[in-house]
Amino acid sequence: MTKTVQFVNKIIVFLLLMLSTFLYSQTDNAPSITADGRQVFCTGNAIYIVTDFSITDIDDTTIETFFIQISTGYQVGFDKLEVSGIHPSIRSTWSSSEGKLTLTSSVVGLEMLLTDLESAVKDVVFTSSTTNVVAEKFFSLSIGDANYLPSTDHFYEFVDNQSITWSDAKIAAENRTYFGRQGYLATLTSKEEADFAGKQASGAGWIGGSDAGSPDVWKWVTGPEAGTIFWNGGVNGSSPNFAFWNTGEPNNFDNRGEDYVHITAPGIGVSGAWNDLTNIGDDTGDYEPKGYIVEYGIPTDSPINIVATTSIYIPQILSTTTATICESGSTIITATPSEGEILWFDASSGGTQLAKGTSYTTANLTTSTTFYATISVDGCTTLQRTPITVTVNQIPVIIATDNDLICSGTANLKATASAGQVNWYESLTSTIPLFTGTNYTTPDLNVTTTYYVAAINADCNSVSRTPVTAVVDATIPEFDVMQNTYVLCNDVGSVTLETTNQQGNYTYVWKKDGVIISGNTTSNTVSTIGDYTVSAISDAGCTSEEKAISVINSEIASITKNDFIIVENSNNNTIYVNNPNLGIGNYEFALDDEFGIYRNVGFFEYISTGIHTLYIKDTLECGTQEYQFAILGYPRFFTPNEDGDNDIWKIEGYNKDFYTVSEVYIYDRFGKLIYTIDKNSDGWNGDSNNGKAPSNDYWFKTILTDINGYSVEKTGNFSLIRK
Repeated sequence: MTKTVQFVNKIIVFLLLMLSTFLYSQTDNAPSITADGRQVFCTGNAIYIVTDFSITDIDDTTIETFFIQISTGYQVGFDKLEVSGIHPSIRSTWSSSEGKLTLTSSVVGLEMLLTDLESAVKDVVFTSSTTNVVAEKFFSLSIGDANYLPSTDHFYEFVDNQSITWSDAKIAAENRTYFGRQGYLATLTSKEEADFAGKQASGAGWIGGSDAGSPDVWKWVTGPEAGTIFWNGGVNGSSPNFAFWNTGEPNNFDNRGEDYVHITAPGIGVSGAWNDLTNIGDDTGDYEPKGYIVEYGIPTDSPINIVATTSIYIPQILSTTTATICESGSTIITATPSEGEILWFDASSGGTQLAKGTSYTTANLTTSTTFYATISVDGCTTLQRTPITVTVNQIPVIIATDNDLICSGTANLKATASAGQVNWYESLTSTIPLFTGTNYTTPDLNVTTTYYVAAINADCNSVSRTPVTAVVDATIPEFDVMQNTYVLCNDVGSVTLETTNQQGNYTYVWKKDGVIISGNTTSNTVSTIGDYTVSAISDAGCTSEEKAISVINSEIASITKNDFIIVENSNNNTIYVNNPNLGIGNYEFALDDEFGIYRNVGFFEYISTGIHTLYIKDTLECGTQEYQFAILGYPRFFTPNEDGDNDIWKIEGYNKDFYTVSEVYIYDRFGKLIYTIDKNSDGWNGDSNNGKAPSNDYWFKTILTDINGYSVEKTGNFSLIRK
């Protein structure tokens, strides 16, 4: 089926070529036209497109069709060509898509007389409904229906041929001629040419670009530009000159060999932009080839008189000068026209005309005001107006300054303006600024120095200068430390290092073992031992020498029962601290008086019976530990004869508040328990279960548990004597 379609297409191409050769081979006998007209266009008015026009034919007095096209600057939907006046023999048809007016005979089957055509063309007028008219428009007047672009002097023609392949279109285009000019698939080398051929042609189709010879190197392969590269790469490639790919193109969709350039169908993406397709395109839809665009024209072509060109233009204001004034006043603004006269207005439209001429002297202004200049040519006053603003600036002032206090070196000064910039000066009268900006860093300074600032805003200067001072104070901070050595007690966890006798308002730098630590005030609480230093920094930034502080540690004594040797029930009761390692501190000792005299040896003798307290004090004041102990004794005999003297036997030095558990057991010489002294008893009065115990030797045994939780067993013998 595809081969059949291609064969039919080739036959159609051949017949069209034959017809084209027949119609246009006799270029020498073609009509010749001339047209004059390069005119100023007055916005909002109609204008004749020619000032003169003629058409001649040496062997004919009639013509079938005539075409007038807005070939450059056409604004679709706004611009229009039409025949004014009465021309009953002429019929006109306007194509908005192409911007083309077609003139034919009003009588079907007849041709137009050349004289009637001349009269009608002279009455063709251009109108536009937009106020933003393109500055210049060209009109092409031609006896052929191909579109003519004056800037290239080439003709362009869209040939309908649905489903034609690119290769067949290339052959068909090269076999077409137009009034003796050789055709080829169009090569569009500028935005103007691409817009003209792509947007104003009656359809979209193949053009002469391909990368079939070298993938991703897109070249023009037809016409005089054959071999010229216009794109390198895929969708993210680049052009060495000009390309007009549609969005996301070229993309070689599905890697199916899209090697040929096609102007995208109307309504798809960017109007008139390009797309890559395979040689045959799609079978249906927007990417089915609908035809091809033929371009006629090469550099060596001789001029032909079948087309003429006229134009209209809008005069331009070539340059303007604005003005700036301070507070209030009058000034001069200017505008230079390409031709005509400048008119000055007070509004962008309507308003009041203020003056004429290239310069305008304003009235006294107190606020920024915009004026509008337009060009008037031959009485036209509707051309676009150009705004020109006179800026009225308030005289700026310095609204804030920041001085700086330094020890020496550079100072950072600051000044803020109400508007504009800040200029820094060396003195009240110096003319050249040292610096421009809000923040000024001075050179190295050793003495107090004052600078002066002024505000400037668009040539408006503050009335006076404001001083900003860098104060130099080289006084070195002075202070003392409260102590050179601090003790960190292990059970406390921290110690506060302090400074004193400060001679100013300082910031402090604390270090431990040479490394800066947190804290910047007069004191610092630390939790580790080490070598500390502290230095002070004045408000001016002067730094003192470092002062050293040593933090050492110690601890309260840690004691157990086994740390002591107690000798009791003797002629010389003693206590001796026999453990030299009660902790990491240095310790001293006192007996029974916490605030008495301490000794550095833990030995005390001739201690009386009873409860005693040994005080163990850390010499670095981490605390005093207490140890309560009892010195016990008992009589070797007692005489329970109720004479009130030595009637009770008991353990001396015993204190029931000190001993939480204590009972004394009395045995006879045979080991028989005869009496128990409980802790609430005063002692043994010599009685037993069998009455009064006889004189004899007896034994005792007791286990005493003190308030420290330590238990001790005591045994001994004594005599009971009855008299």
